[in-house]
Amino acid sequence: MIELPEYTDGCLRLYRIKEDTEKDYPTEVLEDAHMDIWYREISVFDRTKYEFEQGGKEVTMKICIPRFKGVDSRCVCLIDGRQHLVYNAAHVKDKYGFPETELTLIRPEREIEIDEKS
Repeated sequence: MIELPEYTDGCLRLYRIKEDTEKDYPTEVLEDAHMDIWYREISVFDRTKYEFEQGGKEVTMKICIPRFKGVDSRCVCLIDGRQHLVYNAAHVKDKYGFPETELTLIRPEREIEIDEKS
């Protein structure tokens, strides 16, 4: 029997990082993609956490969403009021052949301001 994937662990709001050039010096801001996406959490193994920590990065979550090729490392996911930078987006198929996107999320170096005009 084939089971449809379930994405019931939470919902994220997707933002895209863009450069705001209206000020004296360009700064990065978040542009609202106007997308709320349901996700399923995936386990992050200790080895993965260790390898990221050695590179100075902290893995905050690993999640799976329905296939969406519009997400990449220039995106930020807002989950429960916290920003998570997309480190990697892998487009895979689950054991039943349903296309999904696995996202590895890391803690951003700093909070990025949300562009209220978007």
